Amino acid sequence: MSKRLVILFCALFVFAAAVPAFAAVQNIKVSGDILARYIGRNDFDLTKGDGANNEDEISTFNSVVRLRVDADLTDNVGATVRLINERNWKEANSASTDIDLDLAYVTLKEFLYSPLTVTIGRQELHFGNDMIIGDGVGNPNANAVSGGIGTNQTSNYGELGLSSPNTVNGDLAYRKAFDSIRATLNYDPLVIDVVYAVIDHENVSDGSSNDWINLYGINAAYQFADKWNTLAEGYFWSKDNSSEKHKGVDKLDSVQTIGGRVSTMPNSKLNLQQEMAFQFGKKLSPAGASTVERDRSAWASQSVVMYTPGWKYTPTFGLIYSYFSGDADRDSGSNPNSDKKYHAWDPMFENQTNGHIINALFPQSNAHNIDMMGKFSPIEDVWIQLDYVYLLMAKASSRSGVMDNNDYDGNGYYYNAGKKALGQEIDVNLIYNYTEDVQLGLLCGWFFPGKAIASENVTTGYKQGETAAEAIASCKVSF
Repeated sequence: MSKRLVILFCALFVFAAAVPAFAAVQNIKVSGDILARYIGRNDFDLTKGDGANNEDEISTFNSVVRLRVDADLTDNVGATVRLINERNWKEANSASTDIDLDLAYVTLKEFLYSPLTVTIGRQELHFGNDMIIGDGVGNPNANAVSGGIGTNQTSNYGELGLSSPNTVNGDLAYRKAFDSIRATLNYDPLVIDVVYAVIDHENVSDGSSNDWINLYGINAAYQFADKWNTLAEGYFWSKDNSSEKHKGVDKLDSVQTIGGRVSTMPNSKLNLQQEMAFQFGKKLSPAGASTVERDRSAWASQSVVMYTPGWKYTPTFGLIYSYFSGDADRDSGSNPNSDKKYHAWDPMFENQTNGHIINALFPQSNAHNIDMMGKFSPIEDVWIQLDYVYLLMAKASSRSGVMDNNDYDGNGYYYNAGKKALGQEIDVNLIYNYTEDVQLGLLCGWFFPGKAIASENVTTGYKQGETAAEAIASCKVSF
């Protein structure tokens, strides 16, 4: 009998200890979405008949499943966890069927004093139009201009069961989060965000203690009370890579980005936006192979015009012009006796898509990108968006018949010296809101290479200049 009493007492003690933990949860919300899609892409290497490389084509079904739990606790404390699975249907191995942690953060509102909110953990960060900060995982081609520094190139394509950062649908992945600490000071109408994020942390086995890639910065946004609904924001972001110190180079590769953005509406139908940014810091060139350290000096500008005239079918017309500086031969300053500055724009953690195929094929650097778009609703719940995108190099390649001499090295194309036109893209995007919870979509796109693309890949002997095409049909359910 005494033994049973001891067991009963222990059970009651455990229950009593557990009750306060459950009582602390004031509210729990469960949400998520399921995306199923067919992805068809052809000639993404712009080369026809290259039997040695098949990464330029894909025809597969793909799904993205996300499950999110938000818990409101006591004293302005909240917690969020979101799980994700991204996989091609034909892939059924431990990697592609794995459930990964997409979001995991704690929110502390009115921390220390009322205007301050602190968010700690794996979270999404979006500022402005995401020209600088928006994607903590990365476009598969961002690596081409950052020399291996910046976005984590392994996560996106790895989650899709792919084998290379240049594979054809790594840009379609949904993971965007940063492992970070964010402090938000809300002095309405002024909001200030201070952020620290760990982008990469390699294993160190040589006795060194610091092999990190870090991001930190500040973004301040002010909402004016004028009749134009003007919003102005300024920011400073710094990305530091200390891993080169463990490759025999006792120097730090760093990118500092300072800039600002203004958005205003002269009337209810017209929205005008302008963003400009400057990058400075130090660039190791080539990374890890020498002690050459060059000064960065790069520029970016983005102008946005959106007009909604209020006509039948509720059309919206837009023009987005983006400029990102570059070098005609970015390795020409790698000579130890050279003092040439490095002008290639580092994409940082951009999360923009001006041309779906362009976004997959080219990094956001050394470019003039002109996106003219129109969106309208021919019938209720149906939207059609048309985009025409023209892409040019900011600096033309300085040498013909080479691949590794300008800001687009690493993507496998060969260029013509002195030519800037990379190509034109046409996108047609159809969206049908079947219900409030179900959305059906069809995206078709074509990229027509320009004169900057050489007519032949001199390594393989195959002809370049083929039109890249894609068709993506999707069904998304949100709950």
